[in-house]
Amino acid sequence: MKPSEQTAAHDARLAMLSRLEKALQSAPRPPEKEPVQTGQNADPSDNDALLAAFLGNLDAAGVTHDTAKTPDEAADAVRTFLRARQARHVAAWDGDVLTGMAGFDVLAVVRDLGLEVVTPHGVRPCPGVALSEVGITGATAGLAATGTVVVTSGPGMPRSVSIVPPVHVALLPKSRIIPNLPALFSAFSPAAGLPSAIHAISGVSSTGDIEFVYVRGAHGPVAVHVVVLEWR
Repeated sequence: MKPSEQTAAHDARLAMLSRLEKALQSAPRPPEKEPVQTGQNADPSDNDALLAAFLGNLDAAGVTHDTAKTPDEAADAVRTFLRARQARHVAAWDGDVLTGMAGFDVLAVVRDLGLEVVTPHGVRPCPGVALSEVGITGATAGLAATGTVVVTSGPGMPRSVSIVPPVHVALLPKSRIIPNLPALFSAFSPAAGLPSAIHAISGVSSTGDIEFVYVRGAHGPVAVHVVVLEWR
């Protein structure tokens, strides 16, 4: 490269960096969040302390939630949320899987509202999931330290239900709230078989990649709602 070309390249680089610096100074910022509460050092056997830390961190991440002490309360929470979202189509995990995890017939609750329910079985992509306003899954774990909802995939638990619809509802047994990520990994047993995918959800999908504009729901749901099942 000739000296004149090197100078031109250098000047172009400086000009580009200058434009980026100016853009960053006036770029919109993500919403301010309260300091994250910690569940890092919570006693793993103190379920109430873990729950409190988990719910506090859900609030900090902009994730809405309900707690239910009975199956009837959980069913009411699901009904209320779906009505508020004015949902017409719902994607869900397999009914037996959800019932086994939640302790009540989740799909019956949804169908009693007159909503169309799709449970994808090996169809890729599943048009019904793409048309659904809400996806309902169980949750493998909740991480108290970060307010993270962990959703795993497997038979009857397609990954698409938690990432394709614009709203995700996760049903989480209280007993599955654990301190942190290391506790999650220690709970997995390679000998017993690992899930086909692990989806760790810490707030709604968002990005600032395009012109530094903060956008929610760019790569997944624009809203996440957790129902904690306190009797489970």
